[in-house]
Amino acid sequence: MRMSTVKLNKFGEKLGYALSVKGWSQQQLADKLYTTQQCISRWINGNREPSLDDVLLVCRLLDEDPNELLGYNDLRDVDPNILNKRLRRNI
Repeated sequence: MRMSTVKLNKFGEKLGYALSVKGWSQQQLADKLYTTQQCISRWINGNREPSLDDVLLVCRLLDEDPNELLGYNDLRDVDPNILNKRLRRNI
């Protein structure tokens, strides 16, 4: 399942901010993830979606909470339609 465009853009914004706070360049993060700077740039610009594994690695490297980096600070940020569908499916 893909992240929504809004959440993907929020992830990119938060990733870019987290990198600047940490004082890292896109290239430095890319080197630690064994990927390219272009890949990191695509995540930040919302042009590409990172895998869940990549999100978790980024969070570990940047000492960030996955929910915060993905823009899910609390359940009020989750699309209620998606949440209701998932809850009904699990009942």
